[in-house]
Amino acid sequence: MQNKQLIVLSAYICSVIDDNKSFYERLEKQLSESSKWPSLYRFKFIVKSETKNFELLKSVFADIENVKISSRTSSNNKFTSYSITAKMKSPNIIIKKYKLASKIEGIISL
Repeated sequence: MQNKQLIVLSAYICSVIDDNKSFYERLEKQLSESSKWPSLYRFKFIVKSETKNFELLKSVFADIENVKISSRTSSNNKFTSYSITAKMKSPNIIIKKYKLASKIEGIISL
């Protein structure tokens, strides 16, 4: 039950912040202050377990070298979570990647 609540909460948060300028501004500030850039960054996403979703997500990071992607499928095979680790040049690029990924139908960004 806890996983379902987390997914619902994450979906709500993502839908609320999808185009929320102040959220992205705060995130950029926090990232700028917490790390030296370039730096490794781990993105986490959950999507429906469909090949097209993985291909779309991969395409968001196609311009980044040495991207490491790991995945885990839910017990009922309906959803797949992806951890994507890459050396990012700046917080601004991280935010651009989140915005691009947010266009994938049903994606949850963690």
